[in-house]
Amino acid sequence: MVIGCGIVPAGPQNAASIPRCRRITRQSTEDTLSEQQPTHHPHDITEAADTAGTDGSVRGGTPRRSALAGAGALAGTAAVLSACGSSSDSDQSSGKASIDPQKPVDLTSTADVPVGSGIKASADGVTAIVSQPKPGEFKAFSSSCTHQGCSVNVQKDTITCPCHSSVFSLSDGSVQAGPAPEALPEYTVAVNGDRVTIS
Repeated sequence: MVIGCGIVPAGPQNAASIPRCRRITRQSTEDTLSEQQPTHHPHDITEAADTAGTDGSVRGGTPRRSALAGAGALAGTAAVLSACGSSSDSDQSSGKASIDPQKPVDLTSTADVPVGSGIKASADGVTAIVSQPKPGEFKAFSSSCTHQGCSVNVQKDTITCPCHSSVFSLSDGSVQAGPAPEALPEYTVAVNGDRVTIS
């Protein structure tokens, strides 16, 4: 509280000048200051907070970075699903390996395939296991293990995977020892003279 004083001149009833004081209360001071300052409403502050700012947020409070991350995650999921559904050169669901029937692959010579065993042969970008379980009987299988896709090899009278030791039959490609879940896909074999072709 502030007290303001003034001097009142002497009159007939006053022998001397008597200080006369006037009280200025705090309330009157605050009233004066409030008249000089603009008033802000909560609604105005809310609108300002919702407006896009320099920190990358968008109107309504959703961060721009979070929105982009969500879109990226969806795109990543779509790419993974597409890769899982892509086809390869063998159809393991039917147990048959596939090559364009109009373009059979001349893979090897009959003389190169030992009886009771087999070889790994490649031609025209195709690699396969060719076996001769019995004299004059030729078989051909995919060279990719059905476990994790490692390239298999022939070891004496079996087909083996060097990665996790799966073992397959030379006669029909069936699993002799795991962890491979299914047989090697088989190609269609044709013998023309001394040539072994697959399709």
